Amino acid sequence: MFVVAVYLVVGVLLAPLVALGVAFDARLRPHARERLGFPKTRLEPGALWFHAASLGERRVVEAVLPGLRLREPALDVLITCTSADARARTGGADQVLCLPVDVLPLVLAFVDRVRPRALVLVEAELWPALIVACRRRGIPVVRLAPREGPGMRRLRRVPGLAEALLAGVTELIPSQDLKALAPIPRAAFSWRGDALVGGSTREGDEVALLDAWRDLVPQPLLVLAPRDPARFAAVGALLTGRGLRWSRRSALADSVPAATKVLLLDTLGELAGLYPRARAAFVGGTFDAGVGGHSPAEAIAAGCPLVRGPQIAANAAAWVGVDADVAESRERLSVALRAALSGPRTTPPVAEALAPVLDALRPYVEAVPSPERSLRPWLWPLAWVWLGVVSIWPLGRKQAPIPVVSVGGLTAGGSGKTPVAAWIAARLPGSVVVSRGYGRRAGGDVRQTGGVRELGDEAEMLARRGQPVASAPDRHAAVVVAASGGAKVAVLDDGFTARGLARQLEIVVMDGRWPDGGGPIPVGTRRVPRRWLARADVIWSNHGPAPEWARAVARPDASFVEAALVPVAWLHRGVRHPLDALPARPCVAMAGIARPEAFFRTLRSLGVDVRQCHTFPDHHTFAWRDLQAIEAWKDDHNVLVTEKDAARLPEGLSVWALVVELEISVGADALAVRLAPFGFTEPA
Repeated sequence: MFVVAVYLVVGVLLAPLVALGVAFDARLRPHARERLGFPKTRLEPGALWFHAASLGERRVVEAVLPGLRLREPALDVLITCTSADARARTGGADQVLCLPVDVLPLVLAFVDRVRPRALVLVEAELWPALIVACRRRGIPVVRLAPREGPGMRRLRRVPGLAEALLAGVTELIPSQDLKALAPIPRAAFSWRGDALVGGSTREGDEVALLDAWRDLVPQPLLVLAPRDPARFAAVGALLTGRGLRWSRRSALADSVPAATKVLLLDTLGELAGLYPRARAAFVGGTFDAGVGGHSPAEAIAAGCPLVRGPQIAANAAAWVGVDADVAESRERLSVALRAALSGPRTTPPVAEALAPVLDALRPYVEAVPSPERSLRPWLWPLAWVWLGVVSIWPLGRKQAPIPVVSVGGLTAGGSGKTPVAAWIAARLPGSVVVSRGYGRRAGGDVRQTGGVRELGDEAEMLARRGQPVASAPDRHAAVVVAASGGAKVAVLDDGFTARGLARQLEIVVMDGRWPDGGGPIPVGTRRVPRRWLARADVIWSNHGPAPEWARAVARPDASFVEAALVPVAWLHRGVRHPLDALPARPCVAMAGIARPEAFFRTLRSLGVDVRQCHTFPDHHTFAWRDLQAIEAWKDDHNVLVTEKDAARLPEGLSVWALVVELEISVGADALAVRLAPFGFTEPA
């Protein structure tokens, strides 16, 4: 549509000014990377993406997530918000981020980093660039519990605009307001006697409530919760002008002083926790046709008697079947309040609407993640320089005294090269794994023992398994030393780009979720040209099949293997335990690997009760403060780490390391034939 095209073009032209505005605005600057489309995401491709603009929409997501987690425990969930206060709540999501500014290049950059499987827009949020970006990337979009808020009404003022954006967008309309099914938080403070809550009040509501409250006998504590934080000061001035004894919630500790007649709730996120103890509640915005009333779901969920004005168009579905006392005008509000304060509490709703919503979301949960794309496309000129230098670098490979099997990859980190090297070495009698020893103490000597500082974390992890290793920057020297000690075959870990050593079998490992690493360095993490894949005898793809471009580049006689890492045991103080042996306690998870999100997702799939997740850079060296934190947690929690992280921790430390092994789904027979000349045999 022409209007949408103009909107997108204007957004691109104004993008530099938008970026400056985000950088200099004190409210937006704390999450500037996210708002400009470059979040630090720890999600795997394929997260289900919920956009919940503010705290109210977050309640809808919080109602859906528990049931969704039960059905799909391994599913990654991303929530984006426009409100910083909504972003501050985790709410059971794997990550919460700010939605990027609605400028098409910024939204596309965000989407290409997150690579979601579907976008679920909660209630009334509808952004043109966001919708267009999802269409371009083939990401299905669904609106959950759609409503006609002010934003939608503004869109509908332009003929055909809303219809053009909603084309192809599925709408899921639950039979009841999902906010009523969200968990009810506990109030963080208490008060004496009854309380009347004015929730999500708009301009004019506070005056009407104060006038009506003045006529009540006896007078309950009046709690005013303005919808817009920008109005806190104005409402405070109104209370002072009326000579009332009032308090700010932000100035209280855990109780309201007995002398306080009116409480100004000048904090966010606490309103829902007040309804279970309130005697009655007025729902704001219901006297203003321009607002159309706010949702009563949080009060309904608590069984709180309700009072409203006549305007409920913005949330009409949420009011269906709700027994509320209606004040047809502000002047009649005191009558409605008396009726609600003297009436019984209602019965909270049951979750009848949740199962159909979860059923309707299933096709989106099963959707395919958006494809991998270049992470930093503006750096392609430098990438061509990098690829040119790599292509002309001399190989100079030397022959080794024993056969060499190389396990490497096109990309730097995270593809699963070390697990593949370990899998192969465990099946080749007399093997030694040769590593360059990333992170080890400086020096060019060959080391076969000495711990993580001497070997590097990956070699130390294998050594703790009982696998012979040799660590040295010079791989040829390491193989020579290992051969002199009786090794029969060398397995190079990360050997594809090792130029100083000839090999008899070349295995290239890729992660099916990030096969290209987002492009060559510095665009992404691919270290060599794609055409180098033609050197591979075996192309091993973890977590998904190899892409079509890999099959096109590969030699006709290359073998293809597909596998996945699966959890098999826990390692605790050097002793291996079955997966069901983990003590039934809350858990703290720590990961300092290339892709920590995979570890956390695996823990969820095992049903582990993870209360905290802590991430560190790949090959992180645990400091004294990290060890102190583990010691503090271990009495009340299970501290869970990866096996690679455990190699960087003292062996006697009380952590539970998850042991994972590769399980081949495609190509096992072809791989066995390739490895047969090296003595391949399955372990007992």
